[in-house]
Amino acid sequence: MSETSSESWDGLLKNYLKAEHVVGDLGSEAVIVCIAVEVVEDRMDLIIEYNMKKFNFTMNKTNMVFLKEHGISKPSDCVGKKIYIKKSVATNPQTRKEVPTLRISRIE
Repeated sequence: MSETSSESWDGLLKNYLKAEHVVGDLGSEAVIVCIAVEVVEDRMDLIIEYNMKKFNFTMNKTNMVFLKEHGISKPSDCVGKKIYIKKSVATNPQTRKEVPTLRISRIE
C-alpha cells in the first residue's frame, strides 16, 4: 500500500466495497479474496479482490468478531483467504434507519 502524504493522492482515494457492488439479491452470497490488511487504530480494512477489481472492505465490529470466532487469530491471517459475504440489512446507529450492509457468512 502507498504511504499517504499531502503531496500525493496515493493511498487516500480508495474504492470501498458496498452492498450495491455485490451481485445478487438480499441474502445472496459472494466470494471475496483478501490480498492485504490495513489496521489503523481501531479500524480494519481488508484489501480484497471481487469480480476482478480491487476494493477496500472496511470491517465493522460484527464482521471482526465473526472472523475471530471462526479461527482467525490475528488480522493478518485473513490474507489469502476466501471470504464469503452476504447482503443484509442493518440499522445505521447514527440515523437509526435500515441500510444495506455486508456480513461475513464463512471463511476458507
